Amino acid sequence: MCLGIPGQVVELVPGFGDQLAVVDVQGAHRRINIGMLDEAPEPGSWVLIHMGFALEVVDESAADGALSGLEMMGRAREDSDEPEVRGA
Repeated sequence: MCLGIPGQVVELVPGFGDQLAVVDVQGAHRRINIGMLDEAPEPGSWVLIHMGFALEVVDESAADGALSGLEMMGRAREDSDEPEVRGA
């Protein structure tokens, strides 16, 4: 399993072998490679992105779920009695 960041397709970039798209990731526009997908996503659709590549077209619900998971992983432990362990 890889870490996929959800992004909404804004536009397909002409040229480049029809393999680039601009996506909106939390308000930031990024160019990503869509060449691994079976077919080009339509503007407005959601994709999961890993290392600059769209890996999968997903619906908005799955995109929200992926974003929630990422947000949860980024939160500090709030209710832990255990001391924080730092790398050696």
